[in-house]
Amino acid sequence: MPKQHQSKAMKQVLREIERLGFTVNHKKSGSYTIIPPSDVDGPIYNTHGTESALHPMRRDFKRLYDIQLPI
Repeated sequence: MPKQHQSKAMKQVLREIERLGFTVNHKKSGSYTIIPPSDVDGPIYNTHGTESALHPMRRDFKRLYDIQLPI
């Protein structure tokens, strides 16, 4: 499978998530594991790094962590 470029919007969202204190781990398969900081109560979040993941990620962050992502 060839490497694909990541969208600009997804890069900005991941940067914002890291700014909020979350740890973002990029796996070799192209997926991401997002670990919340100790002061945010919630589970570890897994996602893929494509454009179609933006809306579900925004919805899940509001539901799981009560954080509004700027998308």
